[in-house]
Amino acid sequence: MILLSQPIASAATERVGAILLVCAVALWSIRVLVGRIGRRVVDRLEIADRAMVTTRYRLLIRIAQALVVFIAVVALLYSYPATRAAASAVLASSAVIGLAVGFAARSTLANFVAGVMIAINQPLRLGDRVAVGDAEGTVEDVGLTYTRLRTADNRRVLIPNEDLTGSRVVNLTLVDPVSLAQVRVMAPLTVDAAGVREILSAAAAELPGMLTDRPQPPVTIADLTAAGAVFSVSVWVADPAAVAPAQAWLREQAQRRLNDAGVLADLGGVAP
Repeated sequence: MILLSQPIASAATERVGAILLVCAVALWSIRVLVGRIGRRVVDRLEIADRAMVTTRYRLLIRIAQALVVFIAVVALLYSYPATRAAASAVLASSAVIGLAVGFAARSTLANFVAGVMIAINQPLRLGDRVAVGDAEGTVEDVGLTYTRLRTADNRRVLIPNEDLTGSRVVNLTLVDPVSLAQVRVMAPLTVDAAGVREILSAAAAELPGMLTDRPQPPVTIADLTAAGAVFSVSVWVADPAAVAPAQAWLREQAQRRLNDAGVLADLGGVAP
């Protein structure tokens, strides 16, 4: 019996080593070789299509890696007679186990399916700037279960894929990254509206980074309140990341120029 068991154990050990080697080579090939081929293909695409293809490609690579690991685990279970019977019993009752696992991991499975749907439908892509609920940032990664955003203050927000597919997603760069920087400035009701518009228009025309290839919105009176007249100043900028700096610059210039003109003397400030 000892003489018979040793060759069997040795063969099983060799089989396990071969399975692990094949699994490692497959994972390396998917990550390095297939990834390198994918990058070359993406580099040949139009810039507008690169984010879409990269998002789908990265998710497919992760699915392939998960399948390789699953197949390797099943093969390892069949390598030893002691675990082969258990593996056969498990696979024979796969329907019941599938229901139990599906019920226990329904949230994870829902996020996985949602990730696949995101990769197919493309409501957001790598590099897009999106707003989901109270979170706004740039899409850094679309994983199997979570999507990662990088906010303007360099924080990372992890959003379950199921939440993305079940909630309202505002994509600020899907069609056109050009965005509108807008501020509201309050002036006294007795002020000369034409003079204020001229001052604010001159300030907006000097905004660094403003787009010159499209007409800029005019300065308008957005509202009249008991406190004063609210003027709206809007300027087109290249992308959503430039909106906040542009708004800060417009507020600063509006306050300085209106103060120099004596417009804010009876009011005391600029509206948010």
